[in-house]
Amino acid sequence: MPPLWFMRLSAPVLRCLAMCAVSRRRIVAVMDAAFGDAYTPAAKRGLARGVQHRIAENILACLVQMGYPERLPGVLDVHGREHLETALAKGRGAIALSFHLGNFLLLAAAMGVAGHPVHSLMRFLDDERLMNLVLHHSRSFFTELIPSLPRREAVKRILGTLRDNGTVLMLADNLKRGELETTLFGQPVRTARGAVSLALRTRAPVLPVYLVRGHSGRLRLVIEPEMEMERTGDVAADLAANTGRIMRLLEDLVRRYPDQWYWLTVNLPRRDRASSPKDVADPTTQ
Repeated sequence: MPPLWFMRLSAPVLRCLAMCAVSRRRIVAVMDAAFGDAYTPAAKRGLARGVQHRIAENILACLVQMGYPERLPGVLDVHGREHLETALAKGRGAIALSFHLGNFLLLAAAMGVAGHPVHSLMRFLDDERLMNLVLHHSRSFFTELIPSLPRREAVKRILGTLRDNGTVLMLADNLKRGELETTLFGQPVRTARGAVSLALRTRAPVLPVYLVRGHSGRLRLVIEPEMEMERTGDVAADLAANTGRIMRLLEDLVRRYPDQWYWLTVNLPRRDRASSPKDVADPTTQ
């Protein structure tokens, strides 16, 4: 059927599924820990409902991409393409650093449409049939998947991609377990060291990238300028400092797009309301 018909028929079903499968109460609890009293309870519930709707929209966009890959260029705006071209001109490849923000599932496809296909680091799924389905359709997303396990093989393929002056896409916000202690919204979290360690080891440029949905419904691919990595020679200090910078970038993006970040990727302790941040952007102005 035409893609517009497919979207109109599928959207209500996916929205209902997202509202059942994704806990609004859990999202509000994490927002409480992050924002404290900066938002009213009603605003947090509204944002949580927005997160559920965004998840449904993103799944629908991925299904459309599988069946109608020719549609994406017509709904995509690209900002900052020149930043990646400048980074790749150095000849050391590039690390496209992203988060569970916006339509991160479609991010690799958007990079491909922009003329810069990526190799995506991904944790392979336990269900073999589902994983084979993902692999089969990965060609529709203009990406080659790199399994995160076994780790030695993943590192080998990542280094090979960078040596060939390619781009590796990595997510940096699985904040439930990790080797490094850092903070997010003033709260302690643990995160993986992989992206920063790789950047320090290879000197490959690191560029934040994300794909967000605007009010008009169009998708906006943003490629930000290269992040300068701090290199003092003290490995532990450099890992901590650069990871902290990435977390501050994530905080800024979440404040700008609070309904487009998937709050279930992090555990935050309850916040003392007396220390609630007051500088959270009003989402209605974004």
